[in-house]
Parts: sequence; C-alpha cells; structure tokens
Amino acid sequence: MSEIFDIAKQVSKEHNIPLEKVTEALAEAIKLAINRKYGEEVDARVEIDNENEEFNVYVKKKVVKNPVYENEISLQDARKIKKSAKIGDYVEEKIDAKSLGRIAVTSIKNVISKLFREIEKHSAYEEYKNYIGKLIVGEVWSIGAYNDVVVDFKNAIGILPKKEQGVNDKYVVGENVRAYVLDVLEEPKGVKLILSRTHPGFVKELFKKEVPEVKDGSVEIKAVAREPSRRTKVAVYSKDSRIDPIGTCVGSKGVRIAAIVKELGDEKIDVIKWSANPSIYIRNAMSPAKVISVDIDEDLKRARVYVDDEEYSMAIGKGGVNAKLVAKLTGYNIDIVKISEKEQLEKGGDTGETASFEAEEASS
Repeated sequence: MSEIFDIAKQVSKEHNIPLEKVTEALAEAIKLAINRKYGEEVDARVEIDNENEEFNVYVKKKVVKNPVYENEISLQDARKIKKSAKIGDYVEEKIDAKSLGRIAVTSIKNVISKLFREIEKHSAYEEYKNYIGKLIVGEVWSIGAYNDVVVDFKNAIGILPKKEQGVNDKYVVGENVRAYVLDVLEEPKGVKLILSRTHPGFVKELFKKEVPEVKDGSVEIKAVAREPSRRTKVAVYSKDSRIDPIGTCVGSKGVRIAAIVKELGDEKIDVIKWSANPSIYIRNAMSPAKVISVDIDEDLKRARVYVDDEEYSMAIGKGGVNAKLVAKLTGYNIDIVKISEKEQLEKGGDTGETASFEAEEASS
C-alpha cells in the first residue's frame, strides 16, 4: 500500500503536519475500512513500514475445512502462511490493498478531513491560550436566554457569563466587545474562551493599553481591588523618582483615565500611590477620604484608621465600598474610627462609631 504512504507524505508536506501523525491517522482509516468489509468482530492489524514506505495490513483468520466467512481460511491457504497450521488455529493473512476498494478510499478521505479539523482546533487552542490574562476583542454573536453573551472569534467562540458582565454593560449583536480572558478550553466541538469584564485583571490590562509607561514597566501596577460597576482602586509605583506614577496613569487633563472609565461604563477609579510602609499605603488607599492617623497591628494584620468625624461617611463609602476596597487592596483588616472616639477607644471603652472591614485578596 505504498500509494497511501505517498498520500501521507503529500498531506504532511502541504499542511505542515508531522508525517508520523498522518501515517498513524491513515492506519486507523485502513483498519476502519477492514472492519467495514470484514465486520466489526474481525481482528485486524495495520503495520507501518517506514523504511519501505508501505502500509501492511493483516487480518487474523480461523483455519477451517470449508471457509464460509471473510474471517475464515482453508487449511491449504493457512499452511502457505504457517506450515504447522491446523484446523482450529488462527493465522494472520496479509490483505491486498486493492481488495478494500472504495471503502478504503472513503475511510481515508474521512480520516484526513477529521485530522485537519483536529489540527486546526489544536492550533487555535495553542494560539488562544496565550491570551489568558490578557484583553481580546471579538464580535457579539448572540445573547442567550440567561443573558450570557456569545462572542465570535476567527476560529473560536467566547462565552461572557452574566456574572462576568458589568451592570452598565450593553451588548448589541454584530458590535465588537473587549473582554479579559479567564480561561481557554479545547472541547470536542472547538475552542471556547471564558471571558470577563468584572475581573480586576481587566482593569489592569486596560491600563497597559492606555498608559505606555505601564506597558513598558516604568510604572508598575502593584494591586487592583474592584467592586465592578461601582469603584476600583489601583495602586501604582515607579522606581524612577522622576516619574509621577499617578499623574502618568491619569494623563494630561485626565485623558488616559477617562478612556478606561468609559470602557468600564463610568465606574469610578481611584489611582493611589503604593508604599512598602503599610501605614502610608493604607492612608493613600483611603482616598478620597483624608486620614488623620493609622495604627497598625502586624500580628493581627489589622489597621485602625482615624478620620475627622465629617470624613467618616466618605471613608466608609456608600455601602462600605471605599473601606472594603482598601481592605482588599492592602490586605489589612480595616477599622474606621471617628477621631472624637479615639481617646475613649484607647482607654478600652466601647464605641458605636467603629466600622470594621475584612481583607480579601486583591489582584496584583
């Protein structure tokens, strides 16, 4: 069956597929053709002879006196293969490729088509898995019954689940949407991307897109804490003392931050300066509220933040969002205390004016 080996070499060369992979697939096609002709129960073997560039096909047959079925062989013919053969034995007979006829041709065509689909699917998977943790743009294909958005890509689909969508996001079939890639799956029907527009990484990647200094590393995003569609805090830092990391991210007249806010559906963004000193870091993170002082308990990973009485509500934020984000961003449990309560609290007294917020993990 050297003709089929020639096909294998041609397919390998034209489509840049390893010859070994092609020959293995064609061997399966030949075996399928044998099963179609001789029956599923037949015991067949396909041997790939790389040296002579041939496929050798063998079918195990039972030695009988008068053969009736395709998987039976006469004693006379069996002894041409194995001299010691006797009735009841099994011998492997080499099959002429031509005997498989159109069945083999059809099987080989089907297997080659399937092989191409698998190669294309895996190639797409290898391409898209590089997008994990990055932004990608696709076209809205449809919106499902549960408001999950299906996004069309060149040779893959994306799923933007409802829980990964911003409250203010609007999607229109046929329009482009930008999203963050959480995962890439290679499934039987093709490649699927799991997308998000609520992940903190989405904000970080938007900064890379809009702020060249973030992209080239001269300004570093240390952490991102987010309450999607409400508020986000981004901690930035630069080793270069000549660079103002906050001003760089905000841009002239706020043009850079405005582009990010627009993409997020007018979600508020606080860009704050990161510090290795937790007291300074927390003070910065409390913006826009002004802080009088911060007491740190490193053992408990807790910070007591004192603010003017009139700043108390702002420090907490609507629904506690500001303080929650500070805890998430810095990794410290946060207690917000009115300055008027400080003396009583330090003496061990109780105060009803302390709001506590537990830390959660932020994206770095």
